[in-house]
Formats: sequence, structure tokens, C-alpha cells
Amino acid sequence: MTRARYSTVAIVLHWLIAAAIIFQVVLAWRMDGRTPQGFALIQLHKSVGISILLLSLARLAWRLTHRPPPLPAGMANWERWLARVAHVGLYAIMIGMPITGWIMVSTSRIQVPTLLFGTVPWPHFPGLAHLVGPAKSAWNSFGHTGHEVLAWGAYVLIALHVAGALKHQLFSRDEPVLAHMAPGAKP
Repeated sequence: MTRARYSTVAIVLHWLIAAAIIFQVVLAWRMDGRTPQGFALIQLHKSVGISILLLSLARLAWRLTHRPPPLPAGMANWERWLARVAHVGLYAIMIGMPITGWIMVSTSRIQVPTLLFGTVPWPHFPGLAHLVGPAKSAWNSFGHTGHEVLAWGAYVLIALHVAGALKHQLFSRDEPVLAHMAPGAKP
């Protein structure tokens, strides 16, 4: 049987992750670690980032074990290809951003423990916290560069993802993909 919508689990994970990403972007633009408020925002940013990582891994596992609804038959091949590339890119970003952030924290010159939401201890990335000198610096640089590149990639892919959904909803009435994922929508 072909589903007309994503499963409830997929929809809930999608919107939780989307809300967390929006919140994360707001936090990122407000962070300044040189003040007590800035330090608190960085800690919250780390907590939300790890939450996004865990939710994204759960979403990916669900996606790999549950078939999504088919794309509309009327979609052009290039649109199908772009949708698939965008989804793979979004998964790479949702998992890669927290990992590169985790690498940065784990290889920082100042070792600050991570307490998720101020209570749950989170370890440093395995094998990186105890590196010394150039190796630690190289990993830190990799984390910073990767985090920044993925952030800009996220802005582009999220804009494309939203634009694509709106295009199909508003201008291609025979291809209503928004109904696949919108909470409460009817197929």
C-alpha cells in the first residue's frame, strides 16, 4: 500500500528538528562568549545542537526503515533529482553541524564541560580532547571551518526546501507535496 503522507513519527521528528534548527540559528546570531549571558547562550547552543544530532539520527533511522510517500507523478525529473539531493544535503547538515560543533568544543584551548540543558554531562568527542599541539589545533580548525561551511549550506538548502514545498503547494496544484508533511493536513 502506498502512503499519501509521511508517518506520524516522521512528521513529529521533522517539525521538532525544524523548530530546533530555527531556534539554533537565532542563538548562533546572538552568541558572544565574552559575557555571562553569551556563555549561557553558548551552553544552550551546545545542548540544542546535540538534541538536533540525536533527533536527526532517529529521523534518519526511521527514514531508512519506513518508505516515504511517493513524489507526485507530474514532477519533472530534474525536480525529483533536486528534491533527493536537497534531502541528502539536509541530513548531512543536520548530522554534520552538531558533529563539527562537538569537535570544536572538544578541541578548544579552554576545556569547558558540556552539560546538556545544565544537567546531563556530555563527553568530549572520543579521541580528540587529549590531543596536543598541532593535532588538536588542526582538528579545531577543521571543526570551525566545517561548522561555518555547513551553516551557510544550511541556509541555502533550507531556503530551497521551503521554496520547493511552497512552489508545489501554490503553483503546481497537481503536486501538493506540503500535504505529505504538514501536521493535520489531509492527503
